[in-house]
Amino acid sequence: MTIKELEEQRVCLCGCVKFCCELGKNFTEIFHLLTQAHGQDCMTRTQCYEWFKRFKEGRMSADEDFRSGRPSISTNDDHVESVRAVIRGNRRLTVREVADEVGNSTGSCHQIFTEKLKMRRVSAKFVPRLTD
Repeated sequence: MTIKELEEQRVCLCGCVKFCCELGKNFTEIFHLLTQAHGQDCMTRTQCYEWFKRFKEGRMSADEDFRSGRPSISTNDDHVESVRAVIRGNRRLTVREVADEVGNSTGSCHQIFTEKLKMRRVSAKFVPRLTD
């Protein structure tokens, strides 16, 4: 399944849980109905209970709750451009050397190389990855 299909399925199942809550069904009845209707594609018992509890508490939005914490800025556009500039200057640098030069973690630099710049290391040199 694609990510879009999984998201659509999640919204559908959450809607089913919400509907059953509005009908006054208890958690066991709701989970039984979902597993009967959706089989292997049903959400886990824990996830179903979290949605059931959420709707019973009166939170009727199917959107995810805001999560506290600082958003990741280590792979933002500024960092991507600085990594791109450093690697254009010398493609034989290691990930650690690039990270030290731009002031970022090695994990974030590796993520920038692989996910943002679509690069991989070939024979001690970073090169653009061929499309699959």
